[in-house]
Amino acid sequence: MQKVEMGKGQVLMSQGVRDYELNPMVADFVRQAQMNPELTRSVWHTAISFDPQDEARLQLQPQLMKDVASEYLTGMGLDQSQYVVIQHQDTAHSHFHIIANRVASNGQTISDSLNYNRSEKLLREIEQKHSLTLMKEQGYRLSLEHVPERDRYRLEMRDEVRHSLERSTTSAELKADLAQRGIEVIVNRDQAGKARGLSFERVSQDQNGEDIKVAFKGSKLHQSLSLGHIEEQLLENSLKRALELSREQEIEKSIGLEKGPQIEDKQLKQGRGLGM
Repeated sequence: MQKVEMGKGQVLMSQGVRDYELNPMVADFVRQAQMNPELTRSVWHTAISFDPQDEARLQLQPQLMKDVASEYLTGMGLDQSQYVVIQHQDTAHSHFHIIANRVASNGQTISDSLNYNRSEKLLREIEQKHSLTLMKEQGYRLSLEHVPERDRYRLEMRDEVRHSLERSTTSAELKADLAQRGIEVIVNRDQAGKARGLSFERVSQDQNGEDIKVAFKGSKLHQSLSLGHIEEQLLENSLKRALELSREQEIEKSIGLEKGPQIEDKQLKQGRGLGM
């Protein structure tokens, strides 16, 4: 709340707390936490950071950040408790903080089990829904700032390749999706022309702002990003999509069959009416 009071942030949304001043808000959190005194860690804090590529959209669509925050709260079960969402405006990239009470309004505990994995999965779903660039929890983004430059490039590229792979069903889709992120897929072949592996390349900027080419073999990004594993994942994604389409077609066909007799019955009734 200090940054809000200093004019470097704003409260986007809140529930169950007096968000206009720090002390009343803390009192509200404490009062509800007392409903479950056995819970020692009752405060949930998460910071979500947007990619600079989405900055223009966030300026044009101020509701977008609220929508993302609301969907995150719901997906993590935090919408059943007190919370305040605060946007900070003191960095080059937009981000917001969520402070929530793990003691829900009914006194039950909101689980933080597998918190990171659940959060990452939810963020990927929200990104896909709103066509956003890879979002990161702020802690992860800050942790990358303290690793060697080469390792930071590798970690960032690994996450983006994984994200593209999750929603691709063919190598062409994967290449096209990565191309939008500035990453080129290189197929490494032996003397006979047989594919032996994949490399990923992009142009990044070093600490001095100079362009440098960054390249990694898929297997060096992660063992799950080797050529063989990527081919298996694409096949699995393709099968899943085919099954989803098949189910949709079955549902549409079923709805069509259900509507048919009703229409026919209506026409018969109209016919009887005309004959009277």
